[in-house]
Formats: sequence, structure tokens, C-alpha cells
Amino acid sequence: MSASASSTARIDSLDVLRGFAILGILVMNIQAFSMVSQAYLNPTLGESLTGSDFWLWAIAHVGFDSKFLALFAALFGAGMVVMAERSEADGAGPWRQHTRRMAILALIGMVHAYGIWYGDILFIYAVVGMVAFTFRRASIHRLLALAALFYAVPVVMGLAMTGLFLIMPGPGYEATVAAYWQPPAEAIAAQHDAYRSGWLGQMAQRVPDAATMHLLALPTEEGWRVLGLMLAGMAALKGGLLTGAWPLRRYVRTGVLSAAFGLPLVIAGILFNQATGWEMTTSLYLGTLFNHLGAPLVTLAWVCGALIVLKQGLWAPLLARLRAIGRTALSCYLLTSLLATTVFYGHGLGLFGRVDRIDQILIVLGVWTVLLVVAPAWLRRFEMGPVEWLWRWGVKGEQPALRRQAAPIL
Repeated sequence: MSASASSTARIDSLDVLRGFAILGILVMNIQAFSMVSQAYLNPTLGESLTGSDFWLWAIAHVGFDSKFLALFAALFGAGMVVMAERSEADGAGPWRQHTRRMAILALIGMVHAYGIWYGDILFIYAVVGMVAFTFRRASIHRLLALAALFYAVPVVMGLAMTGLFLIMPGPGYEATVAAYWQPPAEAIAAQHDAYRSGWLGQMAQRVPDAATMHLLALPTEEGWRVLGLMLAGMAALKGGLLTGAWPLRRYVRTGVLSAAFGLPLVIAGILFNQATGWEMTTSLYLGTLFNHLGAPLVTLAWVCGALIVLKQGLWAPLLARLRAIGRTALSCYLLTSLLATTVFYGHGLGLFGRVDRIDQILIVLGVWTVLLVVAPAWLRRFEMGPVEWLWRWGVKGEQPALRRQAAPIL
């Protein structure tokens, strides 16, 4: 089905899912906000990972790690199809508008990555989005085949890097461990000092951390993963999955089967890493492949569950708030970073490296509450989020209306 032929309810489903993704992403991102960068990959860094620490991490890993980033990337791909069809319906050139959208998004991402938080995904989405857009007219089968092909690249990379670790000379291996897996105490202290300092003092750590994402992760792993997910999102839109067009029974069956295959695969990765003692040789790449392969299935289960709730008309007040977050997703994503860095970095409370996993979850709940309150309140008065307004202004070349003229829908 063409995206332009979708009903308002089906477009609303994309907004609900987008809002759901914004909240879910924070469950894992909170670790990157609050802990040294290596701790995201190596959860044993600086702690025993036993008792409640282990279970909190394990629940987050199984249910959220890469799952909502996958959903966000898939929705981004679906959104490209929708925007292209709207551009064509308006008589505008879709390539011209898409190029401007991605260029402005890349600029926003650069400001975010190097000025606020190194874990930005916007720049990566902008770069990969230029490639993904070329496939927007492909059939569902071709999109899925290409998605699987691109998504497999990090698997090949992971296997190759694991083999490299096995033959790497001792000094080189130890240097890699210190850089990416188990940094020495003085390196950890330096990260603490940098992020607990003022904004300018943070730059010494934030700039190299962001550059590592853009120069290393983007071309070798993350870019391929995101490209595959964007194409899968295009296929999911065209096939009616994301629009709520499937019968309820199909969503139930697909969700159950996806969870039944995906969850054991992700859990197997935890058991593998535990059994191998979280050594870098086995865990940095090989140990993450379980989650890499299982994450899309768990994501699909989340999507089916959310759309079942939407189709059944359940939890309408919560869905309305999620829809508001989805309609202001870019602004809410950046607001999340502003709130989290204010809590953890030195220009705010300076809690970086001082918060355990229980407190991290409490902070997540606090940020969720802010977004669930602020987004609907904003849309009662305005047509779109503030950053969306700037983005659209840059793309269209004329200032769009911001203040809501008619009675609000929310």
C-alpha cells in the first residue's frame, strides 16, 4: 500500500511507535550518559555485575539494547518513503528536499555530538539516509534482501576482528584492551574529571568520543546496521506492518514468534559472555553478535505489541502522549540529551560515574515523565516541535507557521 494512501490512524501509528522508540532508547543510553564510554560495551567495568546490578543490566540488555535504536532507524526509513511521496504529490523534487533535510540533520547532529553528547545518532542517520533513499522505490522483497545483506556486514566484521584478536601480538592486544575494553584507572579518572568539569572542559573527552563514533563505528559497523534497518523499515511500511494494516491475529502471531526466537538468542549471548569471563577476545565482537542477530526479532515483537494495544484502543491517554512525543521526536531526542547531561555533567549536577544502575533507572523514569508531560503541552499551543520547525524552515526555505491556530486535537 502506498504511504500517501494511508489513513490518519495509520500515520498516527508511526507517531506512536516513534514516541515509544524515543523513550525506549534512553534505557540503554543512560549508561553512556552516566558511565565511561567503555562501560557500555563492557558492563563489568568498574563493578562486579552480580546481584541486582546484573539483573538490571540483563533486563535492559535483553529488552532494550539495540531494540529501540533498531525501531528508530526503521521508522526513519519508513519516514523517507512517506516524505518522498508527499514531495511528489506537492510537485516538488523529492531528491532536492531529501538532500536538504539530510544536510540540515547532519548539521544538527554535529552540533549535538560535539557540543552536547558524543553518542549522537543524527549525523549517522543523515549520512546513511542519503544512501538508503536510493532504494525507496524497491519492492518489498528486494528491500528485505538488501536489508539482510547490509545487516550481515557487522557479522562478518565481528568474526574477522575476533580472528584478529586471536593472532594479535601481546603488546598490541593489551593496548587495544586499554583503549576499548578495560581502560586503566588513570584513563577512567580522566574521563570522570572531563565530564564532571564545565562545558569547555568536557570537550577534551567529548570530541574524541564523538570522532570515534563518526570515523570508526559509522563506516565499519553502525552505518551498515542502520542502513539495513532503514531498508527494513521501508519494507515494513509498504507491507502494512507499521501502519497497523495487518489483522489483529497476524500481529499477535508475529509478535509471539518473534519473541520466541529473538529472546533466547539474546539471552544466549549473555550466557556466552558469562561463560567466557567477559574477555575482550570473545566478548567485544563475537559476544555481541547474539544481540545483533536477535535484536530485530525482539524489536518486531515490541512493534507488534504496541500496535495490538493501538488497534484495540487500549491505554488511550498514554498513547496520546506517546503520539505527541513521536510528533516532536527530534526535539524530544535532543531534550533528552540536555536533561541527561545536565544531571551527569559538570555544568549541572556532576553525577557522572557516581550513579548506580538502580539510580540510573530512576533518572530514566524522571526523564520519561518530563517528555510525557512537556510534548503534549507543547503541541496544545504549537503545530510542531521547535527543532522540527527550524528543520522544516531550512528545508522549505520559508518560515512555517509554529503557533497553533485552530483548537488543539490533543
